[in-house]
Amino acid sequence: MALRWGYLGAGGIADLIAADFAIAGLKIQAVATRDMARTNAFADKFGIPNRHPDYAALVADPEVDVVYISTVQTLHLEHTLLAIKAGKHVLLEKPFTMNSADAHAIYDAAKAAGVFVMEAMWTRFLPTMDAVFEVINSGLIGTPNFVFGDHSQYLPIEKAPRLWNREQGGGAHYDLGIYPVSFAIRVLGFPDSVSGKSVMTDTGVDAATAAVMHYNNGSLAVINSCMTMAGTVSAAVHGTKGRLELDGSFYEQTTFRVYDNDRKLIKSYNDKIQGRGMQYQAIHVEECIAKGLTESPIMSLADTVKIMEVMEQIHVF
Repeated sequence: MALRWGYLGAGGIADLIAADFAIAGLKIQAVATRDMARTNAFADKFGIPNRHPDYAALVADPEVDVVYISTVQTLHLEHTLLAIKAGKHVLLEKPFTMNSADAHAIYDAAKAAGVFVMEAMWTRFLPTMDAVFEVINSGLIGTPNFVFGDHSQYLPIEKAPRLWNREQGGGAHYDLGIYPVSFAIRVLGFPDSVSGKSVMTDTGVDAATAAVMHYNNGSLAVINSCMTMAGTVSAAVHGTKGRLELDGSFYEQTTFRVYDNDRKLIKSYNDKIQGRGMQYQAIHVEECIAKGLTESPIMSLADTVKIMEVMEQIHVF
């Protein structure tokens, strides 16, 4: 039987994901927001039958198997523990939490309850990323030793007020930097040491953060995130035999090219998909639950906790 999803929160990201759910034929059974008018509008738009007046009612709904949480990240711990306590599986938007202590708390609660919990790092499940790691694992570029990732967008306060609000978990690093940090760690593993510098706004959040992740084997990752300037939003992996260059926006379904050490093009990727591609992570969640797993082999809960520790080493919120 297909799993039934409950949406806890119905903001902009939930709207995008619900549209991709429709493409994949996934079942959204219920939704709850802080405002019943908003709940009904979202439910009407996506044909969702169960409409709840609050989050407690949503997680108590016996017709909900998995809860997708997309509320502001400062509330992720509270809302995820609410769902776990109700015995529900969870797909939790990134950034997973605002600190590693909260991530550990979710990990412990999920393990105690025996439920599946995964960070919604949707980029890991895109066909582009499947193709990227096929190249890396094939040895075509040799051993990867350097990763570059930029996620810089022009997001002024009038366009993205939450990002400028400390109380709502704003700042470039946790909202934007999580993508290149997660990508670099997937390629190179967890670093042996980390350093980072941030430029702060007068509202108390980081406008830009740059980081270097160092590995004792000689590998490096250089990460940049910024919300006051538009960057390339690209990524690259350099190996001993060549390099792979991901076009912007690297964290979405995008194109890439592979070059050898003589800078000769040896492979390119240009596949298209339906929608934005957020359905693939949900399909993966359903597959994992069907197998009785409580962690994803691609985006494990244990790795999410460690990534939050790295994020915290780069910049403490």
